[in-house]
Amino acid sequence: MPYATVEDKIAEISPRYRGELLAFMDFLIFRQRNSVTENGEPRNAVSSTSRRRAVRRPLGGFEDGFYMSPDFDAPLECFKEYM
Repeated sequence: MPYATVEDKIAEISPRYRGELLAFMDFLIFRQRNSVTENGEPRNAVSSTSRRRAVRRPLGGFEDGFYMSPDFDAPLECFKEYM
């Protein structure tokens, strides 16, 4: 889309809403920067080479169990006024 078309559209927007337009443009720029890399892959995707290098953790860890307070389900003092 040519810049002249964009400028014409911006000129149609009242000054009252131009702040919202700028905020939305900032959002789109943020989303574009965080969505894909230059080669089109998602930025947060884990490559297959890094998956192979990942350390395999052993299963388990709670063999001895864990402790949960007897009053775990009791209402909290700070929320009593809402109950």
